[in-house]
Amino acid sequence: MRPFSASALAPSFDAPAAEVAPARNRVRFLAIGILAVLMLLTGRAVQLAFSGDPIARQQRAAQHVIRADLVDRNGVLLATTVRAYALTAAPANVRDPEATANALIALLPRLNREDTMRRLTDASRRSIFLTRGLTPEERAAVEALNLRGIGFETQDKRVYPNGTLAAHALGFTDVDLNPLAGAERGLDEAIREASQAGHPLALSLDIRMQYALETELEASARAMGATGAAAILLDGRSGETLALASWPAFDPNEAGRSGEAARRDRVSGDVHELGSTIKPFTVAMALEAQMTSGAEVFDFSQPFAIDGNVIRDHEPAVHGLAGLREIMTHSSNIGAARLALRLGADRQRDYLGRLGLLAPSPLQTGRNQAPLAPAPRSRRDVAGVGFGYGLATTPAALAGAYTIFANNGALVAPTLLHSESGEAPERIPVFSAPVTRQVLSYMRAAVVSGTGRAADVPGLAIAGKTGTAEKLGEDAEYDDSRNFSSFAGVFPAQDPRYVIVVSLDDVGAGEAGGVAAAPVVARTLRRIAPMLGMNVTRD
Repeated sequence: MRPFSASALAPSFDAPAAEVAPARNRVRFLAIGILAVLMLLTGRAVQLAFSGDPIARQQRAAQHVIRADLVDRNGVLLATTVRAYALTAAPANVRDPEATANALIALLPRLNREDTMRRLTDASRRSIFLTRGLTPEERAAVEALNLRGIGFETQDKRVYPNGTLAAHALGFTDVDLNPLAGAERGLDEAIREASQAGHPLALSLDIRMQYALETELEASARAMGATGAAAILLDGRSGETLALASWPAFDPNEAGRSGEAARRDRVSGDVHELGSTIKPFTVAMALEAQMTSGAEVFDFSQPFAIDGNVIRDHEPAVHGLAGLREIMTHSSNIGAARLALRLGADRQRDYLGRLGLLAPSPLQTGRNQAPLAPAPRSRRDVAGVGFGYGLATTPAALAGAYTIFANNGALVAPTLLHSESGEAPERIPVFSAPVTRQVLSYMRAAVVSGTGRAADVPGLAIAGKTGTAEKLGEDAEYDDSRNFSSFAGVFPAQDPRYVIVVSLDDVGAGEAGGVAAAPVVARTLRRIAPMLGMNVTRD
């Protein structure tokens, strides 16, 4: 049915025929005819634009520029566009729907008989899709049947040859090649420009490291009973993302068949409170602001009360007098809270902003969740942020902040693009080099003799911090039976270059970052160290 009636929109005339000159009649009839044709064309254009008509969809798809291939930093193909065909039918021209359906299903078993029959007998449609994604060979086989009313539409298809591998980093497109997620969306303009220039777009990913990180993350998530997991590996000096993993996984070739939970990118799309992974920054802030020094001794013998709330340390080894190193190695909430209060809300928030923790990560994944970072309203809020509560952000943003330890205190933005020129990225100073090195030594101690021991690899020095944040329950109270466990670190500690963040969501009570996330780091580093060409030395 056409959306408009040409006769209804055309003007009417009541002049007697005998009183109208023949020439005028011809002009008038010609005008009416032209107007009617214009109305018909306009109506059909509107109908096509908003219908599922294959011809309309094909015309819209033809307006898109063919997308460039995506390759990893070593030239391995990650995404490409292939020529494919959609099988169509004009129901009015199909003489024998049942015989036609039988012949097609014999060649294309993926066709559903009931659905195919319904489509072939749908007299209300001029043209209709039967299936998509036919290969040239399948098209030739169908053509050989010489079935009346059966046709084809050229429909390019985006293909991801590695299946689920790097799915969240790559993202996917719709059937018309419109980008919907991941690098496909976040780097859409660059992909189109590369296509016009006639070359593939090189991503920063290394598919070998991607495979190692994904498999280790999945194994741990399944073993720990996690509902989700995320991990990211950066070259901290260039900001290039070498691997980005989110679990559960999905196949971008069949994204529509995957559930929302599987398609969700937990690296840049999920925010969580940071737990103790923020403590290196709290210590660095206090040192940079000259609110403390490495020689100061703190009293951890008693819980710390603030605004009616009691802050305790979970690590039984923390008691009595200790310094900044012990705040890190034993993950002292009391020590971090005291340092945060010395800083005050304004100075603390200024540093958090400079670390990129108060804004969405710039990583080009198509969807970067903004942090939950309410302005502190009390001393309790300031203290809470100091040891990891009251600020929720993404693993991507946390990894970006940790790049300061690979750049003598300067921040580098993470990216999914590979720079073949090796041009130095912008570096934004946050902390001084001496303060950064001092905190780095505490982070190394946290791995050697503290909560991060499970992340250590003999012969490979990693410096980092575990984190465990209790999750909020439905009653808006923290639930100690549900934890978000993480580890964030840099390596090699003596000359940091790489950043790694691993997090597991909704692990059970007592499953801290040192138990749940740190082992993923160790197993991954054992596998990727040779790929990085690192000279592994013992401390």
